[in-house]
Amino acid sequence: MVLNWSGIEWCDRTLNPVVGCPHGCDFCYARKYGKRQRHRCILCYLFEPHPHLERLNGLKPTQKPMKIFMDSMWDWNSDGVEREWLLRIIEKMEECSQHTFQILSKRPDRYSRFLYPENVWLGTSISTNNDIYRINDLLKANSGNLKFLSIEPIHERINFRISRPIDWIIVGAETGNRKGRIIPEREWISEIIKNSRLENIPVFIKDNLHWEKNIREFPKFRMEDTNEKLRNKR
Repeated sequence: MVLNWSGIEWCDRTLNPVVGCPHGCDFCYARKYGKRQRHRCILCYLFEPHPHLERLNGLKPTQKPMKIFMDSMWDWNSDGVEREWLLRIIEKMEECSQHTFQILSKRPDRYSRFLYPENVWLGTSISTNNDIYRINDLLKANSGNLKFLSIEPIHERINFRISRPIDWIIVGAETGNRKGRIIPEREWISEIIKNSRLENIPVFIKDNLHWEKNIREFPKFRMEDTNEKLRNKR
């Protein structure tokens, strides 16, 4: 199945028209998953960036609206990802304007190479204070797109006041059972929630943090804009 049911709580499906990343980041679950694909695709097994653009055929303008995470098995802005592949993907995302397409990158400074349809959300991920510069890089990207921040896995107290125009914050813990796995402290999470309330930013707390209150907020104003456009098309 091209559009995969997702275990990621903040999206409906995942789609990976490209697979692979050469950067070897710590805690990369995608590389581990790629090791299971040797019988299907040797390049997925080697985790070298390569296209599976045929998967875009699974997207149709007639489908019901979904939130689709587009790069769970690669980084949109990584080395080795060719411009032509991204242009094909952007064209399909524009064609399927009823969907919300979510992109995450650890290299948000490269988002500005392209213009994206309004139904594309641009995000970046951080784990520690050493990653804070990515937030500023994200804010310099295309102003017409929703911008979100994934603090996952959170590995320390984030000493930075997150403000608009960040439109959404996701927070999650490190998964797996590696020796030395960092267990987030409650204060780290409560401070981010307080930050989001002060700045009126929706926040999504993932289940793996075992927070006592279910907090699963989305940037509703952008979702309402999309729904209004769909009604006007009818």
